Amino acid sequence: MALRAAVRSFAVVALRPKPAAEVFHAQTFQVREMSVFSSIKDNISHRLETRKNDKNAQAYVDQINFLANSKTYTLQDHFEQMKKQAEAGGVTGWKSMMPGVSSMPQIQQMKASLQIMEAMEQTHRENPALINGKVKRIVSEKVGQSLEEINNTLRSYEQLNSLRLWLRKRVERGLPLPDSLDNTTEMIREDPTGFPTKNLRY
Repeated sequence: MALRAAVRSFAVVALRPKPAAEVFHAQTFQVREMSVFSSIKDNISHRLETRKNDKNAQAYVDQINFLANSKTYTLQDHFEQMKKQAEAGGVTGWKSMMPGVSSMPQIQQMKASLQIMEAMEQTHRENPALINGKVKRIVSEKVGQSLEEINNTLRSYEQLNSLRLWLRKRVERGLPLPDSLDNTTEMIREDPTGFPTKNLRY
């Protein structure tokens, strides 16, 4: 009986209309609570984005340093570098299973380039000068990619190799290396010494 009375008493108190001031206080608390959670969410998102940007920036610097210190850079080297980037970027590995990743244009482009280079004989990857029209047609049939796509892959490699030659010239002259894409573009514009654009075949 005492328990029932206590429950009834609690129910009456619970159902009794709250004063306007108390309701306003509760609503204000809820608004503040939502604001706090929203702030925390924004803060976490900002940190994740900053971390991602920092990681990408460091990856770019690492790539620049790698090229600047490479005496040679064959298509085989390019292939190995792209495989590492592919795994880090979600083209291969567990990240590729995440929704939407595989359909991203840059991911599809990298996949196509990897397939093209993988279909080539290692002899051709180690000595790209041996890659002629016949070799490209064979690769095209193997992977189902157009000759234009194959030329794009080779052009990408040659441009990176040209960048390597330019970077090594800067190292020899004791000049600073770029630390971002914008910085690289600006430096090449101001000092194109050693950047052999005329030798690009594709």
